[in-house]
Amino acid sequence: MTNYELDDSSFHSNAEEDFSEFISERESNAKWVDTATKTLMIGVKSAISPITAISEQAHREAHLYVSNSKLGDFYLRDISVASLLERARVSGSALSELSYEDFAEFVTKCLATAKLNDITKVRVQDGKVAAFMANSYKIVPLPELYQTTSDEVSMQFGGKFVSGIWSHKISFAEYSANLPVSDYNDIFKKKGLNFSDIMMTLSVASSDTGYSGVHIYPKVVGIMSDGQRLSIPILGEIRMDHRGSASIEEHRSNLSLAFAQTERSKKRIKELDSISLNYPFNTFCNVLKNVGIGKKQASSIIDQFAVTYGNDAPATAADVYFKACEITFGIDQKDTMLLMTLEENISKILKFQYKRWAEFDRPVNSWSFNI
Repeated sequence: MTNYELDDSSFHSNAEEDFSEFISERESNAKWVDTATKTLMIGVKSAISPITAISEQAHREAHLYVSNSKLGDFYLRDISVASLLERARVSGSALSELSYEDFAEFVTKCLATAKLNDITKVRVQDGKVAAFMANSYKIVPLPELYQTTSDEVSMQFGGKFVSGIWSHKISFAEYSANLPVSDYNDIFKKKGLNFSDIMMTLSVASSDTGYSGVHIYPKVVGIMSDGQRLSIPILGEIRMDHRGSASIEEHRSNLSLAFAQTERSKKRIKELDSISLNYPFNTFCNVLKNVGIGKKQASSIIDQFAVTYGNDAPATAADVYFKACEITFGIDQKDTMLLMTLEENISKILKFQYKRWAEFDRPVNSWSFNI
């Protein structure tokens, strides 16, 4: 039995009913409380007795608590600290070097300088505070978000739920879509990518703790003979931040746009395949660094590219793109934040125009590799 009061608790299911029930249960065990920012007080656990009815294990991992006449007293999740510092209007690496006592005293003093009408939305989640959000933060409930996604994907694209992952920080669900993929398959075969199956998917990631807006990721997924999945991002995400007009209706509109990029992406991949490279390996390294993918994260794929192409074998910009997609093989599929960031960075490669590729294609590479 998982204790969802713990900071590192998570849930995964390939059954939509189980995922929906779980998300709804988590929502029923959570609440938002609006309170004056200047009245929030941060304290250290050792100074008080247990203040909320949580398990002994959850109590042991807690360090700080928040106290407020309207909110009550709750321990803080680790993930709440970033948003707490935003409300206190302070930042800096030195804060992490303070003792818990000094940190609590300093942040409380900073919170007290807020204006009288400055309101904080406090997210209480399974017995602990998970976030301190600005009053302008627009709440988009996760149960409604994923139910809307499921309904729209089914209605618009003949799709269905594939899998869902939840953590206190972020949640993520993937849906298949019944859309033509034969053109993509032809492109893949030309590049030597022979899949046992291929499908179009749409992933939706969101957070109710300030770590993410609502992200929609359309992509093509190729299933290899050994069961591995190669994700091919399509021209980037569609994003709705938790502010302004953010709502379920806006999310529904974004879903209708999600696959409008597919024809553009097919055309773009073909354009990339027409760009021949003089220094394929150097280009690969330079592109990865430019889009924010580190050499340590991509080390095994860099080695493979060096062996397959080097700086001598014929290669195109499309080869760079497809090889970059393989970096996702080395990522834990449950590490949603890392996977999202990686796929978004890979999708940037599709957007580079010819002039940029000419800048990357040079006799040296950014990491000074010699091959």
